[in-house]
This record gives sequence, C-alpha cells and structure tokens, in this order.
Amino acid sequence: MEHICNVHNGRNDRNPKLSSPIADSRLAALPNLARRLTFALAMLVSCAALAETFPLAANSPWPPEQLGGLLSDASMLQEQERHEEAIATLREALQTARMTLGLYHEAQLAIVDSLIDSEAALSNWHQVDDYHALLLGLYQNLYAEDPGKLEQGLARVQGWHVDALRNSLDGRAISHLRQARQLLKLRLQLATGAATADLGKIARLREGVEFAEAYLAWHSDSNRNRLRERQESRREALLSNLR
Repeated sequence: MEHICNVHNGRNDRNPKLSSPIADSRLAALPNLARRLTFALAMLVSCAALAETFPLAANSPWPPEQLGGLLSDASMLQEQERHEEAIATLREALQTARMTLGLYHEAQLAIVDSLIDSEAALSNWHQVDDYHALLLGLYQNLYAEDPGKLEQGLARVQGWHVDALRNSLDGRAISHLRQARQLLKLRLQLATGAATADLGKIARLREGVEFAEAYLAWHSDSNRNRLRERQESRREALLSNLR
C-alpha cells in the first residue's frame, strides 16, 4: 500500500507515518478553512469587478453580492465550529455560484474545499467522498487545456482516496483503491505526454499503478475463489489423514 500512499504527494520516501490531510483536518486550525473562503470571497466582493471579470450566467436570478454574503457567513460559522450550519450555507453558496457564474467556475473550488473540511470535521466520510467526486469533475472541466493544473487537481483527489484507504475512514477500501488506480493512470498519461518528461515521476506513477493493480487482482473474486478451493483441498487432505 505504501507505493500508492507515497505517489499521491509526488514523493517516494516510503514513510509509513505519512500524515493524513483529511483526518488531520478535524484538528486543523480553522483559519485554514477561512482562508479558502476568503479567496473565493475576494473574487466576488466587488460587484463591478465581478461584472468585468466573471460575466453573469444568462438570466441569473441572484445578484453577485448575495454570493459574497453567503461566503462571509460560512467563514464565520466555520470559525465558530458550527459546521452543520456552515455546510447548509456553503451548499447555498455553491448553488448560487453555479447560477451566477455558470456551471463550471474556479470560485466553486474554494467552496467545495470548505464543504469537504466541514464534512470531515463531522466525520461525514461519504459526503466527503461525494464532494471529492465533484472536485474531480470541476478540475477536468476547468483545466482540460492546462495539464499542469489538471495534474495537481488529480493528485489532490487521489490524496483523498489514499487517506481514506490508509485510515479505513468509510469501509470502502477496494472502491478507494480502484479510484486511486484510475487517477494514477490519468496522471501517468499527463506525465508521459508532457513536453519535458520527468522520468522519476513517471517511474513513481507506473509503480503506483502496478501496485494498485496487483493488490486489486489479489483481492478479486476469482482469486478469493481459488484460495477457498485451495483451503478446501487442504481441509479434505487433513481429514483423510485423520481417518
């Protein structure tokens, strides 16, 4: 498992005590959460700048200042550790951002990241997983023409699956391993197609893919059936010797 755990952060130090960003987020200082929302808020705080930089979606029912107010409220709620209220506010902010700025916009990244932090603070791991799936879709749509940012986004989502796998957060280890393998493959495609190849990174990513596939093969239904048959044969041989 170490191969995948270390590939996600671009290192190959094989450190078994690698920290878990998602698990640690429950204990992290709340200013980290506030900074993300402050980033999104800074993008939206001026109506004039917003109109110039981020054209409103056609027939948007919400004024841009409403989104700024929601982000400010969510930041305050997170600082007070009122995460359930913060989640409700952030969900409204996310919907408002979609309607105001369009279905795919960078402002959504900070909102979803903050949703993840509040859900993680409440140990709502299934929701954390769902929001990482949303992040993945945003990265793939926003950065389809920017391989560098896309690769960073893929690594970010892969990091969640590695953390969930390592810390057994939601009881879906094989699902997380499959997701990590797929993201490793996508990152490998980007690395091999880069103008300047990073041979060390390519080797680490290949190693991660191979390890994930070997682990999945070992835990496949067909392999379990073979092991069961082998155990049954040994049991029969043992019983024969006892007669």
